[in-house]
Amino acid sequence: MRTTNVLVLIATHNRQASLERCLTALSASLSDCEFVVSVSNSGGAVSIPSTFGAAVTITKAPSNSFWAESMELASKNLSSASRFTHVLWLNDDVELFPDSVKNLISLMSSSEADVLVGQTVSSSGAPSYGGFVRRSKIKPLHFDSVLAGDELIRADTFNGNIVLLGSKALESIGPFLKGYKHYLADIAYGLEATQKGLRVLVAPGALGVCEPNLKQNPALDRTVPRSERIRVLNTAPGLPIRQQWRFSIRYGGILGLVYFFATYARFFWNLAFFKKPHH
Repeated sequence: MRTTNVLVLIATHNRQASLERCLTALSASLSDCEFVVSVSNSGGAVSIPSTFGAAVTITKAPSNSFWAESMELASKNLSSASRFTHVLWLNDDVELFPDSVKNLISLMSSSEADVLVGQTVSSSGAPSYGGFVRRSKIKPLHFDSVLAGDELIRADTFNGNIVLLGSKALESIGPFLKGYKHYLADIAYGLEATQKGLRVLVAPGALGVCEPNLKQNPALDRTVPRSERIRVLNTAPGLPIRQQWRFSIRYGGILGLVYFFATYARFFWNLAFFKKPHH
């Protein structure tokens, strides 16, 4: 029987305490597996508890790197696809429930899932991150949340907070998509998997706590000064045009054109008619 060998990808930026907490919970949950944790750090120096030893490698990312860039850098430690049976994406601010990752790996082994998505909840217990389904055929790039239940539930794509990739996903797509800077990389991976006929499923129940990021895209945020909205438009945290175009056309087809132009129409509408409110 092949040993379960897991590569864990984590991107971090100046969150030492949450990273340590995340790694400690992860280590306990992977006690029966061989694992390597690849951390891409775009912030200041981070230290890893000595109990982890060589199981954790830290790659220094440029300080201006965002989530997707850092995760792609961390994934380059996957020197051989045959070395790992699974790849786990994990956000450093997720507070894992006991045995959640262990149960996720066991569930993948006993199910037909190629990609397993773990749902997180806020501290109040409300769902925060997880899977999505396409809203309709005429709106292929608009999504509705999938709420984890008592059984596996099909999804079209997902947030990348807790995601387990199996061998078929690694062979046909790889550990992470290239060419994305920040957001959309996780959504794109899920849609890529769905397009290739891979089974994307949401695991039962919640796997951990992760507070939702309620900040709006700064390019569309009406409370941000106009000059700043213009400045960030074509940057990683904004609406980088080449990335939006590639995502829209690849996963939306002809209807993706509508999504693409509607995105920038919304930007210019907000820019023209909504100024930063005066206090």
